[in-house]
Amino acid sequence: MKKSLPISALLLLAALGSTASIAAPVATVNGTAIDSSLLDQAVSQMVANSNGQVQDSPALREDVRQRLINRQLIVQAASKAGLDKKPEFQKQMDEARTEILQQAFFAQTLSTSPVSDEALKTAYNQYAQRFNGTKEVKVRQIIVANEADAGKILAELKKGAKFETLASSKSIQQASAERGGDMGWGNLASMEPELAQALQAIPKGKYSAQALHSGLGWHIFKVEDMRDARPLPFDAVKAQIARDLQDKTIRDAIGELRKKANIQ
Repeated sequence: MKKSLPISALLLLAALGSTASIAAPVATVNGTAIDSSLLDQAVSQMVANSNGQVQDSPALREDVRQRLINRQLIVQAASKAGLDKKPEFQKQMDEARTEILQQAFFAQTLSTSPVSDEALKTAYNQYAQRFNGTKEVKVRQIIVANEADAGKILAELKKGAKFETLASSKSIQQASAERGGDMGWGNLASMEPELAQALQAIPKGKYSAQALHSGLGWHIFKVEDMRDARPLPFDAVKAQIARDLQDKTIRDAIGELRKKANIQ
């Protein structure tokens, strides 16, 4: 059975430009040639964006060729009908041009000021230093809507009820309830001071002596473990650090433009 391409593939084809270099046509539609470089570009991008789900093949190329033909037919019909002269079309073209120019500016800025290995390592060291002398706790929590319900939970815990069981059945936060209240590891230094203070007061393996109130409800915590905080390995955060540095480069470039601009 032939598997159809996803809608995203159709959108990709529609987004492709018409400025491909001159090459042998793969089709001619009412006298307008569709050259092979445009087909190559479409196939390459679809394969690259598929996360390994789509592979280059004769069947894929024929499918894409037919879609390019259909696109050209639609464009010709729309032009013949004068749709490209309508104000709403011109407005969308202006908006698309603005967006493309913005992305082109970002790309040029990053190409002229690329993130260096030294900058990545410096940023990582700054990130890692934030963990020095701090602690991480592995926490479970139960959230209930009011103080009375929190009191009932604490009473059940004192009678020997399992924290995980109560979290699954009583917590109003669905995401953590499905995991028996498990919230994973958290760095005390990055938490709100009131929360960090409350967790530090709970011995390992024990639960809250009293509930903590927040905008989400009334929290009862169990500290399952505590350890010295440690940063993630460089390779695990390298991509995110690079994105953060790229964002800063773009923000700085925009800041320079604003300094030189006459803004009223």
